Formats: sequence, C-alpha cells, structure tokens
Amino acid sequence: MKLQEKTSVILILLLIVILALIVIFVADVSLTSYSALEQKYVNQDIDIALSRMDAEYRALSAITSDWGQWDDTYSFVNGKNPAYESKNLLPGIFHNLQVSFIVMTNKDGTIVYAGAYDPVNRTLEAIPESLGQYLVKGSPLLDISERLSITSGILVLDGNPVIVASCPIIHSDLSGEPTGSVIMGRYLDYTEVFFPANPVQQEIRVLAADDPKIPGSVQRSITAPDSGSERSIGIAGNDVIAGYALIRDVNGEGRLILEIKKPRTIYQQGVTTTTQYILIVLGAGLILGVTSLLILDRLVLSRITSLGSQVQGISTKSLPSRRVHFEGNDEISTLAREINAMLDSLDEANKGLIQSEARFHELADLLPLPIFEMDTDCRILYTNKVGADLFGISDEMIKSGARAIDFLIEGEVERMRRGLAAILSGSTSTGEIYTLRKTDGTLMRAIISTSLIHRDGQVVGFRGVLIDVTERINLEEALIESQEYLQTLLMSVNIGILVIDTKTHTIIDVNPAALEMIGITRDEIIGRSCHDVVCPAEAGKCPVTDLGMQVDNSQRILVRSDGSRVSIIKHVVPVMLHGRSCLLETFIDNTARLRMQEELQESQERLSHILQTSPVGVFESKTSGALTFVNERWEEMTGMSFADMRSRPWKEIQEPLNSMRISKEMWKKFQSRLFPDAETRFMRPDGTVIWLYGQSVPVYDSKGQVRGYVGTITDITDRKRIEDAVHLANKKLNLMNDITRHDILNTITGIFGLIDMAVASGNKEELARLLEQIKEEGRLIQRQITFTKEYQGVGVHAPIWQNVRDVVARTVAGISSPGISINVELEETEIFADPLLEKVFYNLVDNAVRYGEHVTIIRFYYQISDMGLTLICEDGGAGIPDNAKIRIFERGVGRNTGMGLFLAREILRITGISIRETGVYGKGARFELIIPNGTWRFVKKEEKA
Repeated sequence: MKLQEKTSVILILLLIVILALIVIFVADVSLTSYSALEQKYVNQDIDIALSRMDAEYRALSAITSDWGQWDDTYSFVNGKNPAYESKNLLPGIFHNLQVSFIVMTNKDGTIVYAGAYDPVNRTLEAIPESLGQYLVKGSPLLDISERLSITSGILVLDGNPVIVASCPIIHSDLSGEPTGSVIMGRYLDYTEVFFPANPVQQEIRVLAADDPKIPGSVQRSITAPDSGSERSIGIAGNDVIAGYALIRDVNGEGRLILEIKKPRTIYQQGVTTTTQYILIVLGAGLILGVTSLLILDRLVLSRITSLGSQVQGISTKSLPSRRVHFEGNDEISTLAREINAMLDSLDEANKGLIQSEARFHELADLLPLPIFEMDTDCRILYTNKVGADLFGISDEMIKSGARAIDFLIEGEVERMRRGLAAILSGSTSTGEIYTLRKTDGTLMRAIISTSLIHRDGQVVGFRGVLIDVTERINLEEALIESQEYLQTLLMSVNIGILVIDTKTHTIIDVNPAALEMIGITRDEIIGRSCHDVVCPAEAGKCPVTDLGMQVDNSQRILVRSDGSRVSIIKHVVPVMLHGRSCLLETFIDNTARLRMQEELQESQERLSHILQTSPVGVFESKTSGALTFVNERWEEMTGMSFADMRSRPWKEIQEPLNSMRISKEMWKKFQSRLFPDAETRFMRPDGTVIWLYGQSVPVYDSKGQVRGYVGTITDITDRKRIEDAVHLANKKLNLMNDITRHDILNTITGIFGLIDMAVASGNKEELARLLEQIKEEGRLIQRQITFTKEYQGVGVHAPIWQNVRDVVARTVAGISSPGISINVELEETEIFADPLLEKVFYNLVDNAVRYGEHVTIIRFYYQISDMGLTLICEDGGAGIPDNAKIRIFERGVGRNTGMGLFLAREILRITGISIRETGVYGKGARFELIIPNGTWRFVKKEEKA
C-alpha cells in the first residue's frame, strides 16, 4: 500500500472511531433515558388500570352486599319467600344493576337460584356451565365462615374475563348465622371499566395467562412461581410498547394477564432528536477530516507521489537518459537531486554492459547448438536462437521466470540438482545425458555441459550447452532391444525354429525346441540339408523354392534322428538375414493335438450315450434361461420336445407363482455360492400334473463370467403322493383312535351301569335281561376292537401303482358267489392307491352278494372324463334308497358292523380317490370310484410282464 493511501486510511479510520464513540455515547445515554421515561408512563397506566379494576370490585361488592344482607333474600334462600324471584329477579333488575348473572346458594352450597342476563334480547337464560367449577365445596365464592366478609375478584368463563363478588346471606340488621351466599358477576368491558369517559390511544385487554398472543418471555417472567415481579414491560414492534401485569382470580391463581399497548411517542421523539444531533456531529467531523486530508496531501503526499511516478516511469519505459524534475528547497527536493546523480552512474554502467552482452549474443546465435544461462534457482536468463526455437522459449517466458527444470521429464530433476550442486562445490561438468521435452511435445536425449557464472566474485548462475544425441541413443537402444528380443524368442519359445539357406537348403541356425523335437544336437544339425530332417521331399523338389508352393499351417511329417516320423504343423516364410536369402521354418508337435481330438470325440460320444440313457432329465440353458439342450428323458417327463422349447426360457412353461418362487430361491443360493435346487409342480401339455425336483450349477467362461447353467430334473411325483398319503393316513388314524377310544369308554360306562342295576335287582327275569344287555355291550366292544384292527392298516404302507384288473380278479376269486356272474371289463390299467385297495373291491362285491337280495350279475368297467378315470361297480340287486346313499359311507351305518364302506372310503381317500353311490333304488347299486388325473395310467402288456 502506498504512503498516500496509508496516511489517508489512518486519518479516516481515526475520524471514524472518534465519531463512532461520540455517536454510541450520545445514542446510549439519550435513548436509555427516553426508554426509561416511557416505561415509567406504562407502569403508571398499569397502576391506573388496576386501581380502576379494584373500583369495579368494590362497586360490585357493594351491590352484592345489598342483596346478601337483606331479609327478603334470607327468607327466599330458606324457602319462605316464594314470590321473591318473580318480584326481584327480573331482566330489568339485571340491566339496572349492570350484572351478567346472579347465583344464590343455601348453607350446603346447593344452588337455590341461578340466572344469567342476555343484554341483546334482554331476557334471562341459564348461567354458563363453566361457572359450575367455582360453585363447589371449598370455593372462596361459597365461603360463609365470616358473615360480614365479601369475596370479590375475577374469573375466566369460556375464555371471557368476569368480575365476581360473593356475600354471605344474613338479616338486614346483620344478625343471624349466614344461611347461604349471593354471587354476582359482570363481564369485563375494557372501555367502560378503564376509560369510561376519556378514550386515549391505548389498547387494553385482559387475556388468559396461557394465551399465545402473549410473548413467551413475558409469560415465564410474571407467572413463574419464583418470579419476583408480577409485571413486565416489553417492546411490541418498533412503534408500540406493551406492559403486562398478572391478575389473580378468586382462587389466588394467576390465570389472567392485563395487557396495555400504547404508541412509543416519547421514544420516537427521542430517536428523532438524537438522530439530528448525531447528524450534526458527523457533518462537523466529516468537514474537519476532509480539510485535514487535503492540506496533508497538498503539502506532502502529492509531492512524494509525483517523485515516485517519475522514477517509476524511467524504470518501466527503459529511458535511462530521462531525469526527475522537482522545484523547491526542502527535503523532498534534495532527494530528487540525489536520485538524478544515481541515475547518471547507472546509465554509464548499463551502456558498457549492453555492448558486452550484444557481442556475446551475436556469437551464440551463430552456433548450431543450444546455449543457455540460468541463475542458481534454475530460472532461465538467456538462450540463443537455436535453444529458443527448439524449446519454444520466448522473451516473455524468460521475464516471467521460466525454469530450466520445467523442460526435464519427471525423475530427471533431482539428478540435475545433484549435478549442479557438485559443480557449485568445485567439480567439473562431465556432460551427463538428460531427457528433455521439446516445444512440439517430443522427447530429446541431450548431453548437457555446464559451468559457473561469476559476477563481482560471486556465483550468480550457470552457463551451459546442449548436444542432441536422441537419434544415436534411439538407434542403439532399438538395436539392442531387437537383438535381445529375437534371441529370447528364439531360445524360449516352445516351437521348433530352423533357419535354412535358400540356395543350398542347409540349416544355418536352430533353436533348442527344434533340437529337442528332432532328437539331435546343434553341432550335428548345423550345415545339414533340410531334406534329411524336416522335409521328406527329394533335393531339387523343395515345395517352396522349387515348386512355388506355400506352406502355411500345413500338416507335415518330421523325420527324427532315430528314423521315426512325427506329425507336425509347419509354417515356412522367406526372410532376408544380413543380406542373405533364407527360409524361416517353424513347426509344432501335432501328436498331442491329434490325441486330444480322439479323446474329445470319445468323450463326446460317451457323454451323449450317458445323457440319452440317464434316468433323469438333463438340460443346458443360457443365463437368460433359454434352453440349448435337453435329453430324451427330459422330453418324456415334460411331454414336450426340444424343438418346441429351443431358445425358450424354462420359466415360460412353469406356473407363474412357482416361477417367481424358484427364481428367488435360485438367486439367493447363487449369491451364497450354493448349488440351487428346488421342487416344483409342473403341468404337462396333456393336463397331467407331476412333481419335479431340479438342480443346476453355473457354467463359467474363460473370463470367469457365468455363461449358462447345466442341471437335471427328477420325477418325484410318486414320492410327493406317498408323502401326502402318509400325512392324510396319520391324520385319519389319530382321528379314528380318538373316536374309537371315546366309543369304547361310553360302552364300558354303560356296562358298569347295567352291572350296578343287576346287583341291586332281586328279580330273576330282570336280572337275566340285564345280563343279556351286558353281553350285547361286550359284543359291541368286540366289534369296535375288530374294526380298529382292520383300520390300523390304512396308510401304514406307502401307496403303490396297482393293476386294477389283477386286484379285482384276486378279490372275486376269494368270494363264494353261486348263481352270480361277475364280469370284469377293464383294460390293463394301474392306479396309485393304498395297498389295502383289495379290501375296497372285496367290500363292494361282498355287500352286493349279501344284501343285493336278487343279484344275478356284478359288473366292473370304466369311463374316462375330464375329471379323470371312473371305475364303476354295479349290480342288478335291490339297490340303495336315496336317503341312504350318503349315510352308507359313514361309520357305524350298515346291517353288520357298519364299517365296511366307511373303511373303503378312507382307504381310497389316502391317494385322493373318491367314492359315491349313483344307482337307482329297485334296479341295483352302482358305486363309482373317481380317480383324478395323474393317479392312473394305461400300461402295456410287456410292461406288466
């Protein structure tokens, strides 16, 4: 910052500080006084308002005491003056007394009279319900312990403040014990109460203590139990001051707050006066400050600035002959004359230096090598024309402080610093090779030689020269790299390599891999003809040089040293080596590849045979789920051919819910690195439902990415049916055990009762009858136990596929049926049922023989429908009444044990087979066994065998 600016800033800041202190002091003292004065007036207004409210208390108390200390009121409360209400408690009385309600109670606090006045309609109405909370036992309004006491105060009813007064009811001469209370209330009218005849610019309200309109700080300061004051004054905006005072109700609780708001006239007048005074002070200070600055600038600062500008102009415009001009005979004029003398000396020295540097630069520009000068911080001071063109260094870059190390690549900077440090310590530059970046971005390898620059006996920098050796080094490195690469490739590659002279067909070089494959040493093969080793053709018939053929990845025969021949893949190209025409022959052993091809073909054939004979379905799919392969077993299970499913996702043929569930399960297991597996319900195109168990594993590509999945599916339909059947059978056995146990216990209880009756009976006939009943009950228990023995076999063994024709044949063979023809019109059909299926057919035939009455034929045949296979057993007997067609399958219903058809139904239900009776009564019985799809199948005779 310039001296002129510093002086101006200091004076301005000093003036600002002084004026600020004056303003702050005046504003604080003045405004504080005005604020205290307006607060004093607000407190006076609060006192006036509270005193006027006390006057209202006293006025209402006087009215209340007139009514309470009155014989008529005394008699009315005691029930002795019934005309009191009609004469005295009229709307006009309320209006004249300016009361809002009157309540009279007896000695027990019971309300004798309660009425409220509606000033709009000038009628009486019920008192507010909220007043009831103050008319309870213990309320100050009902206190009659002191007969001459008067209780007055304020209440809040439905959010409105009410002035109330209460007086004990006694005789007019103030004698007698108080017999109740008179309570009068008057709703608070702010204007009439506080300013009845002289309205002013004030706003007075009585608010609830918790009213949100009251500032929170005010509520806390005057309602807190530990607050020392029940008043508060605050600023409500810029133009209004508010005063607050706590008003306690008749219970002594601070439930109301008196609010007085008035304009801040006094304070605003004080602000105006203070502002005018401050503006006067600021104006005077500003005039004084500006005058001081102008005098100081005119006599001192402007002259110093002029001297500095002249010196700066000589320096920046490079005018060494120009001098400063200053009039006067003071200190500043003397300084100007001394500056001119110094400029004369510098001008003479500068002319000699310019002439010397010009001769050096002219000589340097003639040289073909880059020459440079730099200071000890590596900032470039000079470079000749060659260096400037090579690295794009301009005069502006030199002036801006460009450094030599900026042109070095990373890693060379520290090496150069070490070299310069060595030169500074006295060592001689030997010329080191550095890598630099030229202006076009290319790299240059150069030898840099440097020496010290001395001036006045001090080292001020370095002078150096660059010699470009980029091409020489690149050629040397490329040659070395090429030789090393070729040698390494020749010796390390696992491919046989021979170099053959084109004219003589002799081998002139060979690598170790070729020696190993041929089985010969280097000395034995060098100089030999290629026809003796790798080419079975005769001399003069070379396929490449003589016949003009191309040998490119061709399969040939290699003759080993022991005379054996090996299949190889051979490649021959003509090359020029050291000006000599040669053939570069490469070959690899093809034996392993041929063997691998044979093994791969055998493996593929073996895998194909395994897949086609596998008992499980095998599939392969892409990551999208599209199938790419299935075996024959897969097609048999699903009922669909691979041609129909090619490139279709597996989930398209699954049920939607199963597809979503399986996808989620597989994804979770893939994320956990587990092999996914799942069970699913599958519907074949023909409508048959089967259960499949599938599992798969991911297949990865060479990059480790999943490219698809391979998996298997297994038909687990029989297993699922067995599981369902066993579950149902266990459930039925448990139920039957409970039922049978209950029946047997009931029968035993009946036997005990009959035994007690038999013991007590003295009549032989009655005793014989009771014993017969006991015997019958015993036979009932025997039948129940026999049934449980048969029923316990239901579901014990897993369901199996059974040939219906064979089962019916075995059943018929075990039943004696003279005169009855049994026809079995069934195909070779199997159904999936409990092993006790034979008992079902036995019961059907046995019932027809025993109870059919005039049966002559029993017929078994089948029908196929959408529901499945229906096996029908019908006879030409009496038939079954319509009202018994359903009941005959219930337990205990029948002519014998009543268990036969019930047991048959339970055996069939194990595998989901239902039975019903559909015959016509009088024409014969007809039992239909409905076998759902998936639990029956036709079989070929050879399969049966």
